[in-house]
Amino acid sequence: MKRMKSGFIILLTLFLLTGCWNRRELNELVIALAIGIDKTENGYRFSVQLINPTSSSQATKKGAVGPTVRVASAEGETLFEAWRRLTQSTPRKVYFAHVQLLILDEEVVKGGLKSLLDPLIRDHELRNDFYVGVARGSSAEDVISILTILEPIPALSLHSMIASSSDHYGTINSYKFDELLEDLKTDGKELALSGIKVDGDIKAGREMSNTESSNPTTQLNLDNMAVFKDDRFVGWFNENQSKGYNYSQGNIKSTAEVFSCPNDKEGKYSVEVIRVGSKSKASIRKGSPEVVIDIQVEGNLIDAECEVNPVDVKIHSDIEKKLESKVERLVKEAITASQDEFQSDLLGFGSTVHRKEAAYWRENYKKWNDIFPTVKSTVKVTAKIHNTGTLGESLKEGG
Repeated sequence: MKRMKSGFIILLTLFLLTGCWNRRELNELVIALAIGIDKTENGYRFSVQLINPTSSSQATKKGAVGPTVRVASAEGETLFEAWRRLTQSTPRKVYFAHVQLLILDEEVVKGGLKSLLDPLIRDHELRNDFYVGVARGSSAEDVISILTILEPIPALSLHSMIASSSDHYGTINSYKFDELLEDLKTDGKELALSGIKVDGDIKAGREMSNTESSNPTTQLNLDNMAVFKDDRFVGWFNENQSKGYNYSQGNIKSTAEVFSCPNDKEGKYSVEVIRVGSKSKASIRKGSPEVVIDIQVEGNLIDAECEVNPVDVKIHSDIEKKLESKVERLVKEAITASQDEFQSDLLGFGSTVHRKEAAYWRENYKKWNDIFPTVKSTVKVTAKIHNTGTLGESLKEGG
């Protein structure tokens, strides 16, 4: 009886062992690391940056030639048709689970994101943690076709650039696909995506010779932020507006701010911003919404050309006040552009009103696009300078 029971249990467990039913051999796949989507006259162009398996396997061998990636493209009346037409130019099945970037051209995002992204949302292979950006002044296919020098895989190079610039300068943001989808569902908050441009000759940038110079003639650069209204691309923030936007959202982890020396002295000094916090609140006054953005900024004095002692209490206070004033000005520039130029609620005033004044929002959300340009706002900035360096005073003064 005990043997029969054991045998039955063993037999039962066999039904739980499904095996690798969806197994695919590596030599049957080609890995995609970047996707580019462009608008064409009759539909869409779907491009993918693929790892070149032959070149990658020989990358460590002396004398290896050929690019580490290949870009394949196909066109179709719908995005899904273009996607499937890739099979006509790729001998292996394209594997999308390792995609790092999605690049969209300006024309395609003018038509709206929600319907465009539907095939990507539904695909079971794609993860949702890749960065999303807009190609500025060129096609998305061009952006993912440029070969890079420091990182042989261009998609990984651009991915690292976005992460580094977002962390250390703050005129773009490291915006992931899942965050984009969440913001598309959020009432009272419009999108702003990082811009990527090709500097130099695009044709030359596709050639291996572009990676053979210490100063390549064609390079990829990050270029401020693309702004949207009702999920459609409407224009670009400049550098000040981009940084002001990111200050207002608390997106900045670190950046540099430069100031003229106090008391009209010759020279400049730099502050390294090391921490930013941002909160917003809304109130209704005389039937109209008002928004207050409260920003806390912390930083260190990094370099000073001034003939002054930055440890001096008055100078220290002056540095903090100048930092407060500059951050306030940058945020106000972003607000002005949002309300006057784009009439798009990029800073999320509506989301704040929705959260803090729900009754007003329920009554007015349908006409928020008309209300938003007239919303009054106040920007409050508090700055704290922690360190002035190991020397205290500048070498120029000490000399």
